[in-house]
Amino acid sequence: MKTSMKLTAAGGALVLGATAAIPAWTSRQVDEQLHAWAQIPAHQSDAQLRNLQHHAGFLSSSGSAELVLRSRCSADAEEQTGMVVQVNYQVSHLPRLAGVNAFEWQVKPQGEAAQAFKALFGTENALTGQGHVTWSRQVQSNISLPAMSLAQGGGSIEASPSRGALMVGDKRVAFSWQIDDAQLRSSDVVAKLEGMNFSMDLDNWQRGTGDAAFKVRSISTREATLEGLSIESRTQERDGRLDSVVRNHLDRLQAGKQELKNLAFDVAMKGMHADSVEKLTKLFSQSCSVERMTQAERQTMRDAVRTLLSQGMSLQIEKLKGESAQGSLEGDFTVSLKPSQQGGAIQMAELLTSSGHVSLRGDLASPDLRQMATAMGWGQVQQDSLASSFQYERGQLKVLDRVIDATAVQKMLALADTVILAVLEDRVPEVLAAQKDSAPQDEMEAEEAISTEPESEAPDEPTESEAAQDDANEAPDRSV
Repeated sequence: MKTSMKLTAAGGALVLGATAAIPAWTSRQVDEQLHAWAQIPAHQSDAQLRNLQHHAGFLSSSGSAELVLRSRCSADAEEQTGMVVQVNYQVSHLPRLAGVNAFEWQVKPQGEAAQAFKALFGTENALTGQGHVTWSRQVQSNISLPAMSLAQGGGSIEASPSRGALMVGDKRVAFSWQIDDAQLRSSDVVAKLEGMNFSMDLDNWQRGTGDAAFKVRSISTREATLEGLSIESRTQERDGRLDSVVRNHLDRLQAGKQELKNLAFDVAMKGMHADSVEKLTKLFSQSCSVERMTQAERQTMRDAVRTLLSQGMSLQIEKLKGESAQGSLEGDFTVSLKPSQQGGAIQMAELLTSSGHVSLRGDLASPDLRQMATAMGWGQVQQDSLASSFQYERGQLKVLDRVIDATAVQKMLALADTVILAVLEDRVPEVLAAQKDSAPQDEMEAEEAISTEPESEAPDEPTESEAAQDDANEAPDRSV
């Protein structure tokens, strides 16, 4: 009995000790993470933390900081300077089922943005949120904004309270935002939006894999009404390749007396080499542009582009369709780049294949269009419909299964080969260089022509030879 009591007491002491140690550990983690963020140089991040005033405690911590939100890659000076907001926060270090920390935060814009924010939302502390840090060290928080209302200069903007959520992990980033209704009215623009939802959940933001969606129940303007707008994308990785699909759908579009229904446009990019895409994403994120890359970074970029092209990929319009009261449209389109040797030459005419078809029915296949398509040999007419298809492979182009001259296509692909090769060799393509070299000469010749042009004066009396020539011009035409 005594042994059992001792074991129970020892177990209780161990649990109590571990429970007491968690707040101390999490407090230290929060302190280290915030100070590490504040040490990131301004040129390396679009969200800079500065003037951090953190007060660490055992059970809770609090503090404030300035958060600078900007676009460091933008050429606009104002966007590079960014917007400054004051962030106040409180953190509880008591462990709970949801995670190790719970926190609350408030954001207050600074400078001119503070006045605009207050005029729009009625308060300077409108942006608030609550969240927690999960046991897997993911940061989750909800976000809320009050209603917007502003009338100024003969125009107005109004919106219902909106809400969202944010999750940030090691590689995962998720964000969502919802607003029930909003409207903008002015002498130039009238727009009303209902039921807007945006969501994004990337399981690996560096590779861009995950889902995103933008949906609106209805949008009404002075000229048109849209209902059931949906744009959804999904990017997945399979065997080191990325497949990305964007699906666009619109239930109804009303513009004047014209009405379209069930509009769909699905685009897919498949088979992209995942490692090369990630390398290019990191390079452009760090340097912002090719002009800002170091020599070593430019070489890495060229290697990644060469690998991306040599591994092959395809672009597909998987679905293209729409309906009207008098007709319909259907079609699809595919362009594929076959894999090639890593060090081999790029030959688009041999590696590129393409195919597609389109079908028009009803009023969309007008009599004039059907007659022109038939006369040119690229359309097939059946009653009230018009259909066409094409296929290109290994230099041969077929339209409606009939071989036609592909010289123009081959020249275009040969030009693409030249440009790609120049990019991979880090030089300006000859075609662009020739245009660049000739431009100053053309400008110089134009300036000389202008400078040497005689000043306009009153016309002199015509000489005898000029008068004779004028008489000859006025005479009736005759053979010589």
